[in-house]
Amino acid sequence: MSLEAIKIKDVKEKLGDWMKAIRKGKNLSQEELATALNLSRITIQNLESGKNITIDTLLKVLQYFDALDSFHQYVSSEAQNNTYKSLY
Repeated sequence: MSLEAIKIKDVKEKLGDWMKAIRKGKNLSQEELATALNLSRITIQNLESGKNITIDTLLKVLQYFDALDSFHQYVSSEAQNNTYKSLY
């Protein structure tokens, strides 16, 4: 596995694109989503543009869009099947 194959910036941008697509698919504005999650519109804007966000923000949005369970299952599966070699 190459550590340089995928850049963190690219993943954050794809996450942002995904979150934006889900939000738009539900016909919500950034302001409406922010209000529903007790966040600022700027926080949602930052998430969608791939800027630095907290894991809490990401998890709140995933939960709001009923995607937290799938994310949790994926992470749990990866943790259970951990065949990764330590980098240290």
